[in-house]
Amino acid sequence: MKTYRWTAQVSDGRHDDGESAGTVRANSEAEARTLVAEWVSQDGARKGRTWWATSIQLR
Repeated sequence: MKTYRWTAQVSDGRHDDGESAGTVRANSEAEARTLVAEWVSQDGARKGRTWWATSIQLR
C-alpha cells in the first residue's frame, strides 16, 4: 500500500465549490482516485450538499 497526497476540485454541477485536500492509502492510483471521489461525495453529503470531484491530482 502507498500513501498518496491529493487535491481535488469540487463542484455541485453548477458552481465550482473550491478545493479539498488530504491523504489516502491505496494499492494503486486508480484505487486512490476512487477513494478520493467517494470521500468528496460523502463530505458533501455530511454538509447537506451534492458534490463531485471534477479533477483529482495525486502526488
